[in-house]
Amino acid sequence: MNTSVLCIDIGTTSLKAALINQEGKVLGLSRKKFLLRHTLHASKEWLPALQNAVKEIFEKNEYLYADALCISGNGPTLVSSTGDTLLWNEQVPAALEYSGTSLFIPRLLAFKNRFSEIWNKSETVFSGPEYLIWLLTDKKCTILPEERFYQAYWTDETLSQAGFTQEDKAKIPPFLKTTQKAGTLTRKAESFLGFEKNGLKEGLEVYCGAPDFISALAGTATVFPGKLCDRAGSSEGINLCTEKPVTGKNIRTLPSVIPGLWNASILLPESGVQYSLFKKKIERENGGRISYEDLTKLCIEQNTDESLAQGRLLMEETALYVKDAIAQLKASWQEAECSFSFPKEMVITGGQSYNPLWSQMKANVTGTTIFTPECGDAELCGNAVFAFTGMKIFTSIQEGAVKLFRTAQTFIPE
Repeated sequence: MNTSVLCIDIGTTSLKAALINQEGKVLGLSRKKFLLRHTLHASKEWLPALQNAVKEIFEKNEYLYADALCISGNGPTLVSSTGDTLLWNEQVPAALEYSGTSLFIPRLLAFKNRFSEIWNKSETVFSGPEYLIWLLTDKKCTILPEERFYQAYWTDETLSQAGFTQEDKAKIPPFLKTTQKAGTLTRKAESFLGFEKNGLKEGLEVYCGAPDFISALAGTATVFPGKLCDRAGSSEGINLCTEKPVTGKNIRTLPSVIPGLWNASILLPESGVQYSLFKKKIERENGGRISYEDLTKLCIEQNTDESLAQGRLLMEETALYVKDAIAQLKASWQEAECSFSFPKEMVITGGQSYNPLWSQMKANVTGTTIFTPECGDAELCGNAVFAFTGMKIFTSIQEGAVKLFRTAQTFIPE
């Protein structure tokens, strides 16, 4: 029998959901945009968005069903048990006072200092996706992708060094590892999500995903040395999997979700945001909506229109930034004397992966062969990898990543 997982990813601007089977086929897909994404109440949209996504996926085919559920999300977003939210991309001056290696402690400090009243009355302060897990299962946890991530999260000692009291520490949930079962849907959650009429089984198991970028790396099989991935969304990250730490200017080096491996990445902040703002400008000027693919085609083909020329310039600049990032990673790879050959191929995931013209432009500018996955929202595919691994359908994350990744298109540099 073919098993399926309902995969959920909490993004900055929307919640994405997909039903994916153990062969990597996407049986249903839904995206629900947020309205409160720039407010303290952002997380209060997540559960209703999930309810609407579940309804959309299963109403289209009454024969679909889910055997498990897995959740990922952006980080380091923080949510109190009262639902108050500090999103990962919100500027927090208090974070500048912290000089350690943790990505979460500065946010925790900022939350405690900026929203002291909320902090004091909250029983628990969650990371983003773990808040939704708690709403669904009544179980409290913090997802740890791999043992080496303690330095990017926290330990009892680093929390004490940052000034957190025992009372403060009690608000932070214990760790569970990626692929572990977090709990099962409560009766209340089952009723809210409509399991009686949708394809959700009673007592549905909920598995731990990961921070969204780690889920995306698993979903693109960037979990082997020499694999390269361009994760393009509101911001953009060029990621290289390595067998040893690769460091350099502008390179963020973190452990891989695979023990013994590492991920070297270069972030291109707001590359997607800028093009999204340009799209809104064109829509205002023309008095109607336009798809990203149609807009890209116009920008490439119309050389005389000044507004469209601005869009083409944004695309070319983004492609050049990607080219530079690849070059920086290659230079650092050479210095680190890694054993693998530097890749000549790259997977693109995120919104740009649905845009063939942009993918071809990137291939041309970077001189890199580009693959786009069938599931462009690779976080969802990564969540399927994690859940199936936790369910023992796959023996490892690497096995699952290979078996679930499916190529949609290939773009060879012209």
